[in-house]
Amino acid sequence: MSDLLQLFSIIIAGGSLVVSGVSLVLSYRNQRRIVQIEEQREHDRQLSALKASLRPELRKTSSGSCRLYLVNSGMAAARNVSVELDGKPLCDHPAAVQGSEMPSLVGPNSEVSCALALTFGCNPPFEIEVRWDDDAGAGHVYRGALTF
Repeated sequence: MSDLLQLFSIIIAGGSLVVSGVSLVLSYRNQRRIVQIEEQREHDRQLSALKASLRPELRKTSSGSCRLYLVNSGMAAARNVSVELDGKPLCDHPAAVQGSEMPSLVGPNSEVSCALALTFGCNPPFEIEVRWDDDAGAGHVYRGALTF
């Protein structure tokens, strides 16, 4: 009976050792995964700090005229900004107002605008393409339809 008890104790101790080993391996894997997730979050946060995020908006003013706004909701400045409406540079589009140009720099969390002259023959929706560079790189593009 004593030998059987010793054998049973050895089996229980061995089982406990196996369970502890499996728990250790699983814990290590989970910890590595958490570290990878946190490293990816930090990388994404740092990359986000380098990016501009431009989106165009068409707004009517209190005087009844119209302005095209570029809103930068990003944490970095957008540089070398260019705008095309219906496949033409903004300055060559029929809605462009002579002498009113879109600035080529949009600061972080800010907006810039230029006047548009909308007529019955030239009114939204327009196809718009906005290109810019920022601290994260060059050649960023926004494409979409521009409406009120």
